[in-house]
Amino acid sequence: MGDLGKGLNGFGRAFGFAFRHRMGWMFLVPIALSALFAVGVFAFGSWLVDQVGAWAAGHLGLAVQAADLDGWAGFWNDVKAAINGARDLLVLIALKLALFYLLSLFGKYVVLIVLSPLLAYASERTEEVLTGVAHPFRLGRFLKDLVRGIGMALRNGFLELAINVGVWVGTLLLPLAAPLSALVLWGVSAWFYGFSMFDYVFERRRLGIGASARTARSRSGLVMGNGILFSLLMKVPFVGPVFAPLLAAIGAVLAWYEAEGTPGGRAA
Repeated sequence: MGDLGKGLNGFGRAFGFAFRHRMGWMFLVPIALSALFAVGVFAFGSWLVDQVGAWAAGHLGLAVQAADLDGWAGFWNDVKAAINGARDLLVLIALKLALFYLLSLFGKYVVLIVLSPLLAYASERTEEVLTGVAHPFRLGRFLKDLVRGIGMALRNGFLELAINVGVWVGTLLLPLAAPLSALVLWGVSAWFYGFSMFDYVFERRRLGIGASARTARSRSGLVMGNGILFSLLMKVPFVGPVFAPLLAAIGAVLAWYEAEGTPGGRAA
């Protein structure tokens, strides 16, 4: 089986592995965080819609007379009221689309940063089960790894944003390439998803950020296999944010040990 298949296979085995080895409780954490995040997004979205709607009404609205008018004056009054109503609807749709896009682009990095301690522990615990080698908790190392994980997520987020902007500009210059651009952006997203999960494996080997990036490129099939399923599952509302991060973190370890031929990597 090639690296891509092993990456896909590791992700697919992660759910059963988690529950066989008493790691199912970990899914309760993203459930609670997803609920809090949804409440926060709804409150922020409602506030933003009100603010932008008020601005649009003040700067883009057409004055409508309160009194009932007859003839052309009344007709024109009704037209202006209809235009104002259409404006409000367009503002609402545009804001919701913009929020959805921004959340889809940056939401995953918010998830990865907030869940970083849990994902690091899930990855470490999976490795302990496979190898029998325990990793005793050390606060200093934990904090160092936590800062590194957050830094890697931020680095990947900015890199992905830069690539997105570059592809958008290219698509504006060559609109016929839009379908290819969409595929490229999805592949880029999947790559960074997978890279973020394998980085927990790399950091336990004390690799720096540059060395981690080179190692990920050398095993790009593993990274893409994990990232493809991570990306697809994250697009499923409610279910994705709860299951995808942990499955990807556990699946990355399973795939890595299977690819390295380490005992336990295939059978666990």
